[in-house]
Amino acid sequence: MNIARLIEASFNQAVKALAMGTSRRALYRARERAYVKALIAHLQREFADEDIRVFASSQRGNAGEFGTNRLLFDIAICRIGTGASAQRIAEEHLFIAEALWQIDVDFSREWRSALYALNRLNCGAAADKLLIAASPAQGSARFLKSLHAAGAANNGALYLALVPHPEDWDDDTGAPQVWRLAKDDWVAVM
Repeated sequence: MNIARLIEASFNQAVKALAMGTSRRALYRARERAYVKALIAHLQREFADEDIRVFASSQRGNAGEFGTNRLLFDIAICRIGTGASAQRIAEEHLFIAEALWQIDVDFSREWRSALYALNRLNCGAAADKLLIAASPAQGSARFLKSLHAAGAANNGALYLALVPHPEDWDDDTGAPQVWRLAKDDWVAVM
């Protein structure tokens, strides 16, 4: 999966979506929901395999089989397995066999809020983790440096996507930027 391409495609789709709100804040929240919805749709296409499911609070269809639509993260991509109950009449059931991706989305612009989302990701067991945050107004260098220590404590591959804040979508301020935390530094993902 090309994570940078997926982040950019979701952003481009969300910018074109009709989002409305009764206030500026409501408009920005509607745009954020449009981005997450586009991202989920792209992830579902990317992981259309029968034994992989995308879990998210805004996505339906998993609660009947798993008891929930959302796991501990904004979006979780999991490999599923099947089993049979040990009852007299065996019932086949699905279960989560492996967490593949864990994704948290935070559009607050505050590095501390992004840190809290990163803390949640650090608790997860997925091999790949992604934090999507709003691009900081003052540039990304200090933001990346602020998240470095917490990111380095992560036990999997960690990606950070900085997406223009929904307030800036009318200004055409740029495209999303994606980094992967390497041994000692954030490395741009193309």
